[in-house]
Amino acid sequence: MFSIFNHKKNVIKTDLLADSADIHSHLLPGVDDGIQLREDSIAAFQGLHELGVSSFFLTPHVMEDLPNNRASLEKHFEAFKASIPEGLTVKMAAEYMLDAGFAAHLDEGLLTMGYDKQVLVETSYMSPPPDLMEILYSLTLKGYTPIIAHPERYVYMTSKDYERLKAKGYRFQLNYLSLAGFYGKPAYIKAHELLKKQMYDYTGSDCHNLDKHRWGLAHLELTNSEIEMLSKLLANNKLLF
Repeated sequence: MFSIFNHKKNVIKTDLLADSADIHSHLLPGVDDGIQLREDSIAAFQGLHELGVSSFFLTPHVMEDLPNNRASLEKHFEAFKASIPEGLTVKMAAEYMLDAGFAAHLDEGLLTMGYDKQVLVETSYMSPPPDLMEILYSLTLKGYTPIIAHPERYVYMTSKDYERLKAKGYRFQLNYLSLAGFYGKPAYIKAHELLKKQMYDYTGSDCHNLDKHRWGLAHLELTNSEIEMLSKLLANNKLLF
């Protein structure tokens, strides 16, 4: 039986992203697998602003096979800041891979979000580091609060894994295009399940390319209840600024 509660709307046709904040993006040019050219980065900021996004955390990858660290990323950001279109709030953070090189970055001091030193972290999609829980706990001992980036994309994670991480107080960040199948069917299924269970704390674009992001948004159709839940996550995003 048809119900208005199950009817889906395309996100672009709603005001969901109006004056929103994005806490996961790869828009700092030339530092990772995101946008490479300054002019493309400027165009991405303008395009996302047209969609409604007004605040951004830049979160370049920090991992073993990239030369990025806190000092180098802050230097890139300082050089790029003058190119950011007016009217936007843009801050520097990072997305840290929990790999063998992470300990050195932890010693250096991490790029964080919010007053309580929240830090965006990720693992390999296929398998976790053998000491995942120990690494996360070591973050808390140093006063950080881990935000697990796109948990729906980790093939190895089960319902029990998600529950164990949440029980420890770690936060979850949804890539909202996962809800459109942008990352494949398994991530699509997990994203909808985790959203329904209200396990997410934040959401983000994880934008690497404006054209691909627009394509994903064009395919993002949600029910009224899903839009309401996503709206709450976007409200949480703004608290980090």
